[in-house]
Amino acid sequence: MFQTAFENIAILVICMIIGFAARRGGILSQKDTPILSSVLVNITLPALMIMSMQREFDFYIFRNSIFVMVAAVILHMTIFALAILITKALKSDGGEKSVFIFSLVFPNMGFMGIPVIYAIYGADAMFYTAMINAVFNIVLLTLGIFIMMGGSRKGISLKSIFLNKLILATFTGFFLFAFSIKLPEVLGRSFNMIAGITTPLAMIIIGSILAENNLKTAFKGLKIYIIVLFRLIIFPLAVFFVLRLIIIDRAALVALTMLSAMPVAAIAAIFAAQYEKEPGLASRLVFISTTLSLFTIPLMVTIIESF
Repeated sequence: MFQTAFENIAILVICMIIGFAARRGGILSQKDTPILSSVLVNITLPALMIMSMQREFDFYIFRNSIFVMVAAVILHMTIFALAILITKALKSDGGEKSVFIFSLVFPNMGFMGIPVIYAIYGADAMFYTAMINAVFNIVLLTLGIFIMMGGSRKGISLKSIFLNKLILATFTGFFLFAFSIKLPEVLGRSFNMIAGITTPLAMIIIGSILAENNLKTAFKGLKIYIIVLFRLIIFPLAVFFVLRLIIIDRAALVALTMLSAMPVAAIAAIFAAQYEKEPGLASRLVFISTTLSLFTIPLMVTIIESF
């Protein structure tokens, strides 16, 4: 399984390198990245969410989906509490504290988690991934803003939550699943084609984002590596060994574990810039964690498959 995971990750890395080279070579500009990101978040990912749920209704999967969503909420809240303790131990405050907590709580779900799980584990794990992603987006638009606002609830909007494209797509897909509604063949094939763009596009975007970092200074700072260690190794291992005692469904366990093993969410840098909370630090965390995840993700796959 390690070889399979490594080969799949290698393919993703090649796509990432292409994005990196395109950005450094001037093929992609700084203005292009937000446009490509918008296409990913608003078009290809929603299509993938819907198509991953195109199957006949199954009460077992329905029951597990509810359980997985509850588990995802508990995981976010637990990691949030632990993140507060970790940043306190590191004597972080101000913008650094907000960025560290955000980085620990929010993995790179859309740009990396979904494509990686789809590439390695396929449709079964993707169903649960879609449900976890819905929880992730709700928590991101509430707790995420709360963290970056330094404990203030100002800026949290219920409208932004319910109009979020990924949340709408997830619940649309779940509605179609619940009533065993199949999309017309032509529409389904069109959605599948669009969904197929998601993985390479996401990796190209990540490569482009990484190219904006200064490689000479990006890898400095002991505190950053402590945060990355928790993000990539300690948290996912804890999630796996705890949840394997509770969750019977293998696909659900894989989805929850692997999503927790993803690097810092790319949106951390965007939120940090928006709320003026050390965007440079957030960008470095995204860069370092993403780079190191190329080695830690195959390791996590190997550990999961060993039990």
